[in-house]
Amino acid sequence: MQGAILNVNGIITDLDRRQFAAWQKVAMYEYGMGLPGKLAGDFKGLDRNAALDRVLNRFNAKADKDGRQELLAEQDRFYGQVLAELSEDDLVPGIKRLLVALYDHYVKLAINAPAGHGDEISRQLKLDEFIDAVGSEDNAVQPYQSLVTQLDVPATGCIALVTNKADLQAATAARLTTIGVGDASSLADVDYRVSQVGDLRYQMLEKVWEDTHEDK
Repeated sequence: MQGAILNVNGIITDLDRRQFAAWQKVAMYEYGMGLPGKLAGDFKGLDRNAALDRVLNRFNAKADKDGRQELLAEQDRFYGQVLAELSEDDLVPGIKRLLVALYDHYVKLAINAPAGHGDEISRQLKLDEFIDAVGSEDNAVQPYQSLVTQLDVPATGCIALVTNKADLQAATAARLTTIGVGDASSLADVDYRVSQVGDLRYQMLEKVWEDTHEDK
């Protein structure tokens, strides 16, 4: 195992909550009222365009292409402000220990941050010393291929820690060994799955990677 690519959201920290907070600010600024906290679950896992659709529907509003871009840019600015409040206290339990173990075993590390701000998130959480490559919105279409190239390791030498079906499919298409964290119903096709990040250990990941390549 030469490399590991980790989703920021759900593996390293909870970005769904931060994204929703930024949308709440957009709603207040644009429509004079916020989004109630009870709606946070409806936004979980949505990409930014889908989340914008939810906001527009909530207020019976419409936006043309240029208007959507302006609203997305506004949300991104608010998102950056919210991210400035991140600290090590916001790390998912167990992830720092895992990153240190991977780093100590000379595994190159990359984080997949399709909503951008990956470098900022890494710095705020004080993980930048461990991270070799950061994904961005620019390579969101094929994030795993891009990050494997940045790490300069073969795809078959990498694992991907994923939390949702879309990332699982992308990582599988890129020929990475997949480790799912979370609900079995959406991660049925991973090479191995755990319920929470705290269950992950370096030795476990190495063994899963070895097992997926023993006949290859």
